[in-house]
Amino acid sequence: MSPDGGDHINTGQRGRKSDHEAYQLLFCAALLGTAVLTACSGAEKVKSNTPVQITMWNYYNGAQKEEMDRLVQEFNDTVGLEQKIVVESVSKGSVSELEDELRDSMNGKTGSDPLPDFCSAYADAAYDLWKKDKISDFRPYLTDEEYDNYISAYLEEGNFGTNAAMMIFPVAKSTEVLTINSTAWEPFASETGASLEELSTWEGLAQTAKAYYEWTDAKTETPNDGQAFFGRDSFANYILVGSYQLGHTIYSGENGSISVNVDPDTMRRLWDNFYVPYISGYYLENGRFRSDDLKTGKLIAYVGSSSGAVYASDQVTYDDGSTETIRCDILPLPGFAGASSCAVQQGAGAVMFRTDEKKEKAVVTFLKWLTREDNNIPFCTASGYLPVTKAASDVERCISCMKEQNLELNPNVETMLKTAIPQVKEYSLYTTTPFPGAQDARKVIDSTLPERARADRQKVLELISSGMSLETAVSECNTEEAFESWCEDTKAQLRNLK
Repeated sequence: MSPDGGDHINTGQRGRKSDHEAYQLLFCAALLGTAVLTACSGAEKVKSNTPVQITMWNYYNGAQKEEMDRLVQEFNDTVGLEQKIVVESVSKGSVSELEDELRDSMNGKTGSDPLPDFCSAYADAAYDLWKKDKISDFRPYLTDEEYDNYISAYLEEGNFGTNAAMMIFPVAKSTEVLTINSTAWEPFASETGASLEELSTWEGLAQTAKAYYEWTDAKTETPNDGQAFFGRDSFANYILVGSYQLGHTIYSGENGSISVNVDPDTMRRLWDNFYVPYISGYYLENGRFRSDDLKTGKLIAYVGSSSGAVYASDQVTYDDGSTETIRCDILPLPGFAGASSCAVQQGAGAVMFRTDEKKEKAVVTFLKWLTREDNNIPFCTASGYLPVTKAASDVERCISCMKEQNLELNPNVETMLKTAIPQVKEYSLYTTTPFPGAQDARKVIDSTLPERARADRQKVLELISSGMSLETAVSECNTEEAFESWCEDTKAQLRNLK
């Protein structure tokens, strides 16, 4: 995922301090009124006037945390005050730290905090909590009309069975998009005739990357010093979404065990459009994220999360210390030629821990309020995420909503929305169905081909340094035996998972 940081959105004329003071005065007045009623009507009346306090744990940082804190305060000052609900939002730092704290709380570890009433969770963590009977279904608390307001693919992620229709409440989502340094692209396209349309498929992108390497190589007298064109974050998404798009799901969970389907033809297309351009030097990974590699001029295009738009830079800093102002454009995620368009859906939702009906209703009241258009759009766009309702998934609506509330919309986020929102509507959205061992299976997929490609890229460089041509050096590594070895290794590692 993207690194922490990003622009803080301008909360403008929200009147945060005065609203908070008004809330404190009204809350104190409510408590005073409760004391009077106790004397007149007894303890039962006291209980009915006591606010329901609910706690949310999340992993939000930077702009997303700032916006969530603002919205929580606004809820407490308005709807919460009216309906006697007080929400406390607690950031646990990161996804892994949040999951560690949840585990400690469930295990009763000394010094751990009590479980929250609800928290952020990805599908695999939510599935694990559901299997342990720790979380409640949101579906009974929503009318059919309310339920249908949300994008169906986001709801499907939390459907763990006929008796668990909505174990995850969608809050903010993301997908993957292709970002390109247009300042670097334009002279290349002008001289070679390259077209952005060629970047709509993995096959076309690989051919374009080869052409870019050769074009930059020809700019110097030194042979084989061409520049890489492309890189991608989350390699597992390339394999999982790509194989699904080509008609084969590499693994799935069935009856408590993993089912493996490694189709040779599908794997060959995945191999040819990543491994081969990677060992040839057309693709690259150098920094922690591919956006870092674009900022240092190591490549000019990458696939990453749409949420990364909030961290986009308008400048490249080269190894020699020189800088260049650039313009970036965001294009739809490429797919395989001849296959229907498909992209991953990502982003944590909320799960609700089992408690009494009063607290569960309070949690749902807050989440429904949070995902209203006028609240969900500022929350999501503050950090580059996508709104979760059908009505809010409209670029013009997002822009107008931010203007109506005197909030600034990051220009890079606006550019991303113009690509990602239509993509969400037009593409099939893919997410892996959670099952025991799903995280380990994803780690296998995320590692086997990249590790082999890195090692073989070094072999290619060694062969070139000994006087071999790039083409011959690549052919030395790109053999049928190497491909079959990768397929068998991936298959064996998946089948050995428990």
